[in-house]
Amino acid sequence: METETVPFFRARAGRLARCLALCLLALAAAGPVAAQERVVVVSDTWMPYNGAPGSAREGYAVEMLRAVFERRGFAVEYRRLPRKRAVSDVRSGQADILIGVTRDELPDFVFPETSLGQSELCFFTLDPGWRFTGPESLSGVVTGYVQGHDYPRWFLDDVRRHPERFHGLHGEDASVRLLAMLAEGRVQAIPGSRAVIGYYAQRADLLDRVLLAGCSKADARELFFGLSPANTDRSRILADILDKGMYTLRNTGQLNHLLIKYGLKDWAGGGPGPTGPSRD
Repeated sequence: METETVPFFRARAGRLARCLALCLLALAAAGPVAAQERVVVVSDTWMPYNGAPGSAREGYAVEMLRAVFERRGFAVEYRRLPRKRAVSDVRSGQADILIGVTRDELPDFVFPETSLGQSELCFFTLDPGWRFTGPESLSGVVTGYVQGHDYPRWFLDDVRRHPERFHGLHGEDASVRLLAMLAEGRVQAIPGSRAVIGYYAQRADLLDRVLLAGCSKADARELFFGLSPANTDRSRILADILDKGMYTLRNTGQLNHLLIKYGLKDWAGGGPGPTGPSRD
């Protein structure tokens, strides 16, 4: 009899513990809670969205998350990881939120309604004579890219068919190294967003040399925070907190104040705003 009763009570205790955790999250959505619930946020380095944890400039996406969740009583833990590891940790539930993802990139993830920005796919070069006019224009150059980032199907197909014309990098500082390769002439073109490439080019004193060669308008998409599919109930509650918090930030002017710090404008206002190539 005892061998049957113990597992029964253990299972019941497990269900009660899960119920209590969800109740605490629900209370957090309504207001501050006494005990802090931890929200783990991960991404590779991708300024101005996210940078060094604990620095004065963690990135506007990280600062938005802190502004939204910490006022609700959550403790936000931001970790910087290589892209593939970051995706894996959020998918498995080891982390809660991934910064900078499109809905079609990771369709199994949970998404808030409010976007993080507008994604775009632009190409940059040092050669004033080269322009990106479509996929065929990459045939005459060596193009650098970051492995694990979400590129359009046509780009990835081109990489697979002509690997000799592409140079892939991985790691949390891949975007910085990619720009250095462009400056050294090891690649002739790199894909990216104006906000991201502009940020790193300025830091590397290359702003006057790096040229925008054109953008693929057909590949523009909205960028979001992606939440873990491992616990959809928890992720939906967190997504709801994000939507309500973003609404407050935007309508009180706090979002604009935050973006000014990074030289950006609100993407919902029709201006140039923060834009990104879906982690390209």
